[in-house]
Amino acid sequence: MDTSATIATWLSFAATAVGLGGLISQANAINDKMDPFHAYRNVEHLGIWFRRQKAFPWWVLAKPAPKGPVLEASLSAAFCQVNLLYVTRMPLASVGRPGKASWAVLLAICHAQRPVVHEAGSISSMDAAEKGQRVDIGDLPRPSLGTDPGDKAWDQLERMQLKTYQNSACVTISRTTLITFLCVMNARKVFLHSDAAGFRAAFASYSGQWHINWPLGQDAMVKFMPHDSHMTKTDAYPLSFVQRVDACVHMQCGIVYAQREGLKVAFCGRKHPGEYLLRYVAKGFPGAHGSRHLYNMMGGRVYEVDFISAAPASSADMPADVIRLELPSRSSDPGLKVHMAVPVECQDMIKLALDCLPWSCLSWSVHRGLRDILLASGKPTMGSFRNDLAALLKRTVVDNPGALDQVGWNPTFVRASMGDMTASAVMEGSGDSGDLVRVVTDIARVHLGHTKLDQRFDELDDVQFWRLPEKDRKLDAAGVVALTKFFVLEWSIETDYQLYHQLPLSVNFG
Repeated sequence: MDTSATIATWLSFAATAVGLGGLISQANAINDKMDPFHAYRNVEHLGIWFRRQKAFPWWVLAKPAPKGPVLEASLSAAFCQVNLLYVTRMPLASVGRPGKASWAVLLAICHAQRPVVHEAGSISSMDAAEKGQRVDIGDLPRPSLGTDPGDKAWDQLERMQLKTYQNSACVTISRTTLITFLCVMNARKVFLHSDAAGFRAAFASYSGQWHINWPLGQDAMVKFMPHDSHMTKTDAYPLSFVQRVDACVHMQCGIVYAQREGLKVAFCGRKHPGEYLLRYVAKGFPGAHGSRHLYNMMGGRVYEVDFISAAPASSADMPADVIRLELPSRSSDPGLKVHMAVPVECQDMIKLALDCLPWSCLSWSVHRGLRDILLASGKPTMGSFRNDLAALLKRTVVDNPGALDQVGWNPTFVRASMGDMTASAVMEGSGDSGDLVRVVTDIARVHLGHTKLDQRFDELDDVQFWRLPEKDRKLDAAGVVALTKFFVLEWSIETDYQLYHQLPLSVNFG
């Protein structure tokens, strides 16, 4: 009997152990069944938004979905009601990491206020740099990877329940919001593929990579991933720069806003090869094809916008007072051109547009029709000033290195590289480096004495240079502003302003 009882006891213990082991091995599966967000309720995934979740007692089995921010971006909504954004190259995290969720990463890159930095470095290193001595970048006071933008960053945003999709906790955004994000981040197409299986696209932007995946019959998914090619701790550039959402949207839609004159002028898109005549149509944008619908989607009022259109024409139909421009065409053959005749009225509007281009620290994701016409019109003048502008900006670096140090540039980088970089960029005449645009525009601002950290840019949006007679144009303050804005246009990236045709009304952002 004793032996039988002992065997029964051990068998019962073994069965209990096996049962408990089975339960333990299935714990994660059970948790996932009871709580689909089990794997995402952590700081690694949510970043600072982990702290903003409602706490529940441990015994609560059915937990509601965590909440994330309501994200809305457009011309009318700005970036979550913030038009003046401070953008960083890499995400800044206040809780160890910015989070894995794409929306958390984006909000750690775009800031409503200038990020507050915690600096690390020796005073002696800074003194040596100020004396012009060479100091390693790592020895200078630079923001650390743990830079804290503040626990309250974007805390004012409304909240929405997250949804799980493709191994992420997602918020839902509109296609208008996505397109605004792309143009604010200066995105350019890497690839785009649309067929019977669905839609896939990738865009490289200044602060990260965007991937869009919309398989047939499923929801669309957007992911944003920061670059792995830079480190905040060793970056020679200032921690943040300013982007104006309204200016980015206007340039993407091909619209120049002359605030002092109270005019908005839109430009036609790129044309097929042939001969055309430009026409200025007051309040003609509502009848235009191309970016009109995008501007409507963004919250713009198309009935306020004048339009520069292009109509096919023969040489016999041309007025006597036209100038002729050779522009790229929509053909894949680069040898096939558009020959555009520009009458006097349109010449005046083009000069107004060149003078009233918005100032930017970064290149634009720009409407290609606007870019084609403005570049072809201004190239001869830019060519005559290019050597002088490059020399002036290089001399500014030599004469005012301390001013560049004060706005956040690495002192060694300023003294060793910055002057030659800006001169070569201006002389190049085109390119796609956002870094070089930041270099040139900040040096130009130092030359103009425009070095206050929170100084407004709209005072640089309207100058008198292109509208002057050609003999009166000179490289004074207005000339430096106008030609620097033209340089930014030269280095800007063409954007597809009809991307919305290939996107659903709402997408998952995770």
